Amino acid sequence: MNPRIASDRNYVAGWLDSSIHDFLRAFPPDAPEVKYALVTCLDSFPNVASLCDKSPHLKSIAKKMTVVGGGLLVKTKLLLDADSHEQIFFGFDELWFFPSMKVQPKPPSVTLVGPARLNQARLRKIGKWMAANSCSLALGGGEGLNFVVRLRAQRLVKFLLGYSIEQREPDLVSS
Repeated sequence: MNPRIASDRNYVAGWLDSSIHDFLRAFPPDAPEVKYALVTCLDSFPNVASLCDKSPHLKSIAKKMTVVGGGLLVKTKLLLDADSHEQIFFGFDELWFFPSMKVQPKPPSVTLVGPARLNQARLRKIGKWMAANSCSLALGGGEGLNFVVRLRAQRLVKFLLGYSIEQREPDLVSS
């Protein structure tokens, strides 16, 4: 079997049997490539900026978030702390990580949310916006966790590989 890999010169895409919430519990928040996080979808709702004042899950960090298009930009450490105290991510969420606050709004056609896994065509569309904004990592929850990671972000690549190895073995079904 020859595995197909969705990649371009800057990014590689994959899938994990996980959720954003579970993934973030093991996440390395001190990497400079992930200093800021842009939340662009919560529970299948793409206009996250309109939830800033309404969501009880975002209440603790609402005043520290910056609106970027329909998304909310916040320091990653603040987001991780808030999610550990009051779970924010429950499924069908989307999260992007950047080294700085210089982020352009995400086009509506750029999406990672499942249940569909990423393919080469979707990665091409996603990769253009990610590269233009120096995005290091993107996560899209749904039925499992789609991810796109910048290949030059070696620490994040190593973390993703380590996280994948730590996942439980699938149950074997006998026929």
